[in-house]
Amino acid sequence: MAATTLRASDASGRTLDDPTDTEVHDLFADLNARWPFAIVERLDREPSGEFFFQIHLDYVGDHDEAIDVDYDVEFRDGGPDRHFRARISGAHGFAGMDLVHTVYRAWQSDDPRLPELLPWQPLDSDG
Repeated sequence: MAATTLRASDASGRTLDDPTDTEVHDLFADLNARWPFAIVERLDREPSGEFFFQIHLDYVGDHDEAIDVDYDVEFRDGGPDRHFRARISGAHGFAGMDLVHTVYRAWQSDDPRLPELLPWQPLDSDG
């Protein structure tokens, strides 16, 4: 049996080894206020824990206005100098989740266009 290369998990504790594209899409789509984040880790690269893709929901607005959901997307491909974050605004509506999944697929497949898909900002080592 081949070694697991990807592991996806969410805030509820659900874990998927070598998830299909559809399973990751569903994992991301199931996020909510109670379980607001998911992460997909590459297990076949060293150093361990330094290669991942993460999404976190951020509810924007207050009781007096409509609440939007923004998506904070991160990826890390190695050490601290390869850790980036971008935000997909709730103004994208349902298309925002489609964009999240497009970006995930680019990360998962090592697509060289990944840096062009969103306005990535480097994260410093403090976070």
